[in-house]
Amino acid sequence: MARFLVRRILSLILTMFIVSIVVFAISELAPGDVVRHMLGQFAMPEQEESLRAQMGLNRPVWVRYVSWLVGSDWLWARPKVGMPLRQTISPEASYVEWWAEEPDGTLIRWRLDGDDLIAIRRFADGSVVESADNERWQIDTSAEAERLRNVRLEVLDDERLTLEDRNELVYHIADLVEILNTPGLAPSELLARIEEKEDALAALVDVGVEEERAALQTSARGMLNNAVVEALAVAQTLSAGSGGVDEEYLRTVPNQLGKAATLLEGSQPQLADKLRSASKGVLARKLDDVRAISEEIVGPLSDLAAPLTALAEALEAGDYAQAAALMNTMFDPSNPPDETLQALMSKQFADSAKALRNVAPTQAENLTQASESLESGDIAATHEALQQFGEALMATEPLVARNNVIRKSKVGRFFWGVDNLNHAVKWETGGERTFWRKAIGAGWWVEKPGGASEYIPLQRGLLRGDPGESVRSRQAVGPELLRRLRNSGILAALAFVIVMPLALLLGIIAGLNEGKAIDRILSVLGLMTTSSPEFATGVLLILLFSVGLGLLPGATVFTSSTTIFEQPQMLVLPVMTLTLIELGYVLRITRASMAEVMDKPYIRTAFLKGLPYRRIVVKHALRNALIAPITVIMLHVNWLMGGIVVVEAIFGFPGLGTYLLASALYKDVFAIEAGAMLMVVLAVGTQLIADVIYTFLNPRIRYA
Repeated sequence: MARFLVRRILSLILTMFIVSIVVFAISELAPGDVVRHMLGQFAMPEQEESLRAQMGLNRPVWVRYVSWLVGSDWLWARPKVGMPLRQTISPEASYVEWWAEEPDGTLIRWRLDGDDLIAIRRFADGSVVESADNERWQIDTSAEAERLRNVRLEVLDDERLTLEDRNELVYHIADLVEILNTPGLAPSELLARIEEKEDALAALVDVGVEEERAALQTSARGMLNNAVVEALAVAQTLSAGSGGVDEEYLRTVPNQLGKAATLLEGSQPQLADKLRSASKGVLARKLDDVRAISEEIVGPLSDLAAPLTALAEALEAGDYAQAAALMNTMFDPSNPPDETLQALMSKQFADSAKALRNVAPTQAENLTQASESLESGDIAATHEALQQFGEALMATEPLVARNNVIRKSKVGRFFWGVDNLNHAVKWETGGERTFWRKAIGAGWWVEKPGGASEYIPLQRGLLRGDPGESVRSRQAVGPELLRRLRNSGILAALAFVIVMPLALLLGIIAGLNEGKAIDRILSVLGLMTTSSPEFATGVLLILLFSVGLGLLPGATVFTSSTTIFEQPQMLVLPVMTLTLIELGYVLRITRASMAEVMDKPYIRTAFLKGLPYRRIVVKHALRNALIAPITVIMLHVNWLMGGIVVVEAIFGFPGLGTYLLASALYKDVFAIEAGAMLMVVLAVGTQLIADVIYTFLNPRIRYA
């Protein structure tokens, strides 16, 4: 028996290992994008890239698998952070937190506030203190010195800068390079000297021009979010075929196409009609027709969107000479634009004027005048207002160029630490690299010089009891999986306790009375309950006992983790549904097995010997007849735990089956993996129990 158990345990480990690899591979190859699903189809590429990095989805598949299996904290993160990492349970909310541990035992993690590194320390008494921790910044002196030498060469070649600005900037950059190349400086002294020189450079920044540049960038991003540009993106996606779209994306398409059609119906009615036809085709899921229409409208939409996107890109890049030239070309009185572009630009100029009102009132007034002139159809007045706006932009270009150089001249710093979202993070600030962050209190993202460049999601690994964090809920998988397992376990246990003894008893009765009336009645009833779909049985019981008689609740509403114990009446209908579904199947298997055994030669011999009927059935027939039903019953334990998705969905029961289904649809790989491992343990465990029961039912198996 011991050798048998060892073999089963080894097979369990091997099975779990193979299944885990297969699940990871299937999740990777399955269609769909988790990040796009979370952010929506029209998320910015920078936003998608940032979230993908935070979730660790930009790491190689084998790295993610190994991290899930054995943990990322000791293998990948600790060498980067250089400090021990500890997983704790938050006393306030009972959720998992990761911290670094200082030599004195104090827990610490960090966040970035502008260019400042803020340390969050938790002491032994539970108190938490925040303080600046900029001395931890590290600098790659040789790389930064080389980068600043290149910046200095760019300054010398930048014709937008005045001679005075050029000389002053070159002087300060040369000093920074000299500081970086000074040998033997302690890290604290190096940082102090660099900060002193950077403060001198920061004093040269024109704050007003910087605010104006930021406002123009915001308005430029608004131009890229108008209905025509969005409709163009949709048409380009649909014209490429259905391979790049999913159901969620298709649900957003009719609204996008409809907004563009409404905007264009006055000036370009034919294009508006095609947009509406494409919208209707998407609603009807006639994607081949939609593809043909999209191919036709991509060209006209591109012609409309091209001037707008070119202007937006020039403003966002700070190329004001190009922006001024584009506006002069678009609104030349000798060659006025069409009505559609006039309508589009009138709104965009008005929005840009609002963004500039507080930082550049003169430019805001010029744009307001241009917007009003466009609405009245006065292209000459529009051209004059935009000329004044372009001249003002050109006047600020040297100041913008100077601010850009100062921003590039900030020495790059980096630091590996632990953030408050359970990642090991490499923060960077200074240098030329910029990062996209969501603006506080706004729906758009802004480009900032400091941010996180690398993420390592922290987890202890399955072998250390941590199955990871759910992509869907951003919560630990383990506690949620255990709650769902408990719920399904209670439901399955109640159904098992009721259905198995009853099914075995009825099956034995039917088998002992083969061909008689009671056998036919039980067989027909068993066939009826087995062949009825789960949803039909469940809906019938709801209509009868909940809607009709009003005796039982038709849905399970869990308001807390203890609801299942406080309101057990909610379990009656789900248990009845499972009982009816399982009863017929186990009954028919038991009946067939019992009938077969009663026809065996050794049973006939027992009758010929004159043994009592009861003794023949109980001692000789029953044990052998139960071997097949026991196999079926043990296999159905797995189904009762994780496969009753339809029953759980009908009654809104928060069980393991619905959790795994939702995780699979969402490509929530860690939740799927944990559920798969649980189901493997259940499968092997129940079959082990079945094998042990066999040895008691049949002595020949035990002796073998």
